Amino acid sequence: MITTGFTFCGKHSDEFGIVCDPQTRILIPAKRRTIVTIPGRSGYYINSDGTYDARVETFHCYFKKPDNVSLADQARKIAYWLSADGLLAFDNEPDKYYDAYFSAAPPQVRHLKYGEFDLEFTYSPPFAHTTQKYVISTVKSSNNGIVIPVDGTADTPCRIIIKNVGTTTIRNIKVTRQIE
Repeated sequence: MITTGFTFCGKHSDEFGIVCDPQTRILIPAKRRTIVTIPGRSGYYINSDGTYDARVETFHCYFKKPDNVSLADQARKIAYWLSADGLLAFDNEPDKYYDAYFSAAPPQVRHLKYGEFDLEFTYSPPFAHTTQKYVISTVKSSNNGIVIPVDGTADTPCRIIIKNVGTTTIRNIKVTRQIE
């Protein structure tokens, strides 16, 4: 079994003695579809706008109780930490993060010095984010193109800020998107 840790709401799972089994990661969330039954017609009418439902993933986690702390007290500390909504990043993908929230109350199995539970997170939007990229460029003449590379695999919003530091009025700005 390969185990890994994660950071949620700015705290790493190591702080709570937790490791998790990441083998249950899903490849892609379910595509959002509206299915309409039409009387007198076999099958369905399926409408899809290309969007996806939230991603829900479950991980099996183990935690070891620290010395001088009961297993129940350690479980309470973990529950308090997981009760917030925040950013989630896994150790095996430190440059990616999700907007996540803990979405199911897990039953806990207690042993003498450790506990285990299934941890279910919901990510919405369902795709990983990366850290922000900044491209600063000076355009001194017309027809000067600026390329902003993006390494993602899903359509995502972006923010482009254009600042005129000169005295000439900026005209005819054209923003295009190119997929390679």
